[in-house]
Amino acid sequence: MELRDYLRVIRARKWVIAQAVVVVTLAAVVASLLQPKTYQGEAEVLVSEKDTGAAIFGTVLPEFSSQPERGLQTQVQLAQLRPLAEGTIRKLNLQESPESLLARVDVSAVGQTNIISIKATAASAQQAAEVANAMADAYVQWSKDSKRASVKAAADEVEQRLETAKQEILDLGRKITAQGKSDELAAELQIATGAYTTLAQKLEELRVNEQLETGSGAVVSPAVVEADPVSPKPARNGGLGVAVGLVFGLGMAFLYEYLDNTIKSDEEIERIFGIPVLGHIPFVKLEKGVEQHLAIVEKPGSAAAESFRVLRNSLDFINFEHNIKTLMVTSAAPGEGKSTVAANLAASLAQAGAKSAMVSCDFRRPTTEAFFNVPNVLGLSDVLLGRNSLKAALQRPGDEQLVVLTSGKMPPNPSELLGSSKMQELIESLEEWADWVVIDTPPLLAVSDGAAVGRWSDAVLVVSRAAISTRETAQKGSEMLANVGANTIGVVVSGSEEGAREGGYYAGSAYYSLYHSYYSQGAGSDRRSKKADSGAKAPVKVTGAPSVPAAWMPPKSPGRLFAEALGRIMTGVLAFLVVLVLAGVVAYLLDGYFGWGLLRSLAQLGLTW
Repeated sequence: MELRDYLRVIRARKWVIAQAVVVVTLAAVVASLLQPKTYQGEAEVLVSEKDTGAAIFGTVLPEFSSQPERGLQTQVQLAQLRPLAEGTIRKLNLQESPESLLARVDVSAVGQTNIISIKATAASAQQAAEVANAMADAYVQWSKDSKRASVKAAADEVEQRLETAKQEILDLGRKITAQGKSDELAAELQIATGAYTTLAQKLEELRVNEQLETGSGAVVSPAVVEADPVSPKPARNGGLGVAVGLVFGLGMAFLYEYLDNTIKSDEEIERIFGIPVLGHIPFVKLEKGVEQHLAIVEKPGSAAAESFRVLRNSLDFINFEHNIKTLMVTSAAPGEGKSTVAANLAASLAQAGAKSAMVSCDFRRPTTEAFFNVPNVLGLSDVLLGRNSLKAALQRPGDEQLVVLTSGKMPPNPSELLGSSKMQELIESLEEWADWVVIDTPPLLAVSDGAAVGRWSDAVLVVSRAAISTRETAQKGSEMLANVGANTIGVVVSGSEEGAREGGYYAGSAYYSLYHSYYSQGAGSDRRSKKADSGAKAPVKVTGAPSVPAAWMPPKSPGRLFAEALGRIMTGVLAFLVVLVLAGVVAYLLDGYFGWGLLRSLAQLGLTW
């Protein structure tokens, strides 16, 4: 897909995207409004790793080891020990478990420093600050106790050595008393006395430092009471909802595009049929009670009438050698506007001064008489069966340049009749008088009548419904025309909108298609009784194309059913969220006016859960 294809999808599915944005944004805002307020307190602790006991013995250690990040992260983990949480719970008399408290506490390093941040959340700002400070104090006290234990262990070791040195001095004194003073004993006594003195000094230093030890941490910034809650934040969540909804909406738009198997551009339809698009016929809004009308006659200044003139000029350009006289107008599936195009094209050719003959070969659903307001008493079937002459069946709707041959009564074997030599002779007779013979045939995939007429036609004009015709039906229709050797010269896109001018088109009406069920009930006058006609279902109006009875509407594709179901679900969710927001606003106003305190009770209940 190129950039313009992406833009076309976005433009065509803009309501899907907008709906997704609204639904997700409202959901985020409503969820924020329903959430209880949460406050946060933050305390900062400066961490050091120096071992006082080791330093007294002459080993000077840096603030941290050769891996400072690892040492700092170790302190971060130590600040989240269960004993610290238990001490905080006892100190503040909290009614919760250590696990629950630690879930509300977040400990992390502050940038590239030796400072760790202890953040606590709670339902009140006061409690959040108290928990943060209590956890920080518990960590500092634990660190102090741990360091003092290290110093005390060193002092106990020195004290034991001091006792050993003292005993050694006493033993040397007894030897000197018993043996007399000698240089060797004097030297040993001097060494022992020196060691004793050194150990005594170290022991004194350790005892003093044990009392002065402050531990690895020191609170440098205690938590203060913050009046503003950290959550919820409806504005921020609403902004995130817009972003997420936009991404979700775009995804849904392109999912719809993937599931939609309708033809969406001129390039696609030209690739399927292998022929150019000769014109676009826009939607025609029909008045109430009107099913068919000739736009080229009744509204000559309309966009639809102009589009038929453009189509007529395109045919004249293709037929510059005047080797095309008989033009069959058909479509792959029902409801694509072939009869509308055929009738208006015949009238347009007559207006341009060309002698035109309009022939209806659609025995099952005849519409030509409705377009030209002529009776369907005698028609094509009567001529082909030899009941009446061609001259007797032809009618003039008012234009001397135009004659109309309606379908007549339903024959017993329409396909065989249309493919017979009598049909060929009829067309040749019309060609002797007319410059153009326009033939309206049934859809190709519904019955075989269209393919039977194709062999007697000089050219075939295919009608495709914008954003309604599917790739599969178009492909099968193209194959059928190729199998009978038809000379397909172009495609007319009916029901197209402004997007058709840019090579892509969409429409929102339902797809009325195929196959034999379309004609299963028959529309021939000889097969319909007055009783059956009086009980028939009312046709469904289709702008710009013949109406299609509701009984002939086929099942929709799984992709389209999924897309429509998802759209209904999103619409329902949107309506529910709108009602929920309105109810929440009313409840908030009433609660504030009467002072019921319901919202606060609900918030506390939510925190308890």
